[in-house]
Amino acid sequence: MELLHKLVFKSISSKLYRSIGLILIGLVLSFAMVVICLTAFGMEHGSKNVAERMGADIIVAPKGYGEDMEGILLTTKKSFFYMDLEVVDSIRQTDGVETASPQTFLMTLESSCCDQPVQIIGIDMDSDFVVTPWIDKKYLKSLEDGALIVGSKVNVTDGSFKMFGKEYAVAASLDESGSSMDASVFVSRDRIGEIMENAQQAGQGVIAEVNSKDVSVVCIKVSEKESIPIVVARLSRLDNVDIITTESVSAKLFSGLKDTYVIYAFVIVLIVLISIFLLFIIHYITLNDRKKEVEILRTIGIGRKKIKAFLMREVLWTSAPGALIGTVLGFLSFIVLLQFIEATTKIPFTAPRPFEEAAVVVIAFLLTTILGPVCAFFSIKKLCPENVYS
Repeated sequence: MELLHKLVFKSISSKLYRSIGLILIGLVLSFAMVVICLTAFGMEHGSKNVAERMGADIIVAPKGYGEDMEGILLTTKKSFFYMDLEVVDSIRQTDGVETASPQTFLMTLESSCCDQPVQIIGIDMDSDFVVTPWIDKKYLKSLEDGALIVGSKVNVTDGSFKMFGKEYAVAASLDESGSSMDASVFVSRDRIGEIMENAQQAGQGVIAEVNSKDVSVVCIKVSEKESIPIVVARLSRLDNVDIITTESVSAKLFSGLKDTYVIYAFVIVLIVLISIFLLFIIHYITLNDRKKEVEILRTIGIGRKKIKAFLMREVLWTSAPGALIGTVLGFLSFIVLLQFIEATTKIPFTAPRPFEEAAVVVIAFLLTTILGPVCAFFSIKKLCPENVYS
């Protein structure tokens, strides 16, 4: 057995360039599988999180800003737009509307205003059903006292966040959603005036002046889910508004996710097929050129089964290192480039769970390792036919 191992490593080192080529094929395949699969998992979780967190059945935005609102829901995009508070009363008086909760968006003019660039969102504490359900009820009173709710990507220092020269206590942090909520700070709408005053005193403004009568969107919960189209028809009579339904947003979200999956699956299948073709051709050519070597091994008394084992181990030892290096590099690259991936994907993105990451790495390693011996099997079988007896 020790002699067989020595022969394997001697053969690999004697054909160094061929061995490196085989290792590189495994490296590229496993690297691509890990990065693409982990990215797909991240997009799936992000999409599910956004769909679950939308909360509202219908969202009313100012005329011409419906797409901007969809961008806020589906990506990390930030924006600001306003309409008069009177629209809230009109919405609440619409038949079929159970709850209507206004939100006000603030966009800071410069990143130095705060500990980091954020979108400030004022929520109505009496009617909110979109943000507060995602935190423990014990935090609601402290939010009314001026504390903040922050998204998952907002850095909190010693339980506080600095805005316009003032430290605000942080009552709660939301779980990662993959949308703009992750880089948002939520305050009670009653505090919008105070925040604007602090901004003026600090000499750091916001992109648009806001007062207590300005709202950006109104989130609506209908009394009966099946009546959503009817309520939408009634709301469409309001002037200067765009109406967004969560059903349409979810449809766009999962349609985009499906299209992305198709692309990723195509890329992986293409890479696998190319790898199989290259490995099969390389092993077929190289093994056919080793007939004399096999004859010598037979001459010195090594049986057919041992020769097959020797050749299989040689192939395995060129597959496994490439698979190992590729999976490790793929995982590390994914972790390092996580923020870049989040920024470039057009679909909400959250990091995969640890057990999913481990499963992807292990499966990619095993598949890539096995692929080499599988591609070489028929060539080895032809080189060591059954009618040659040990």
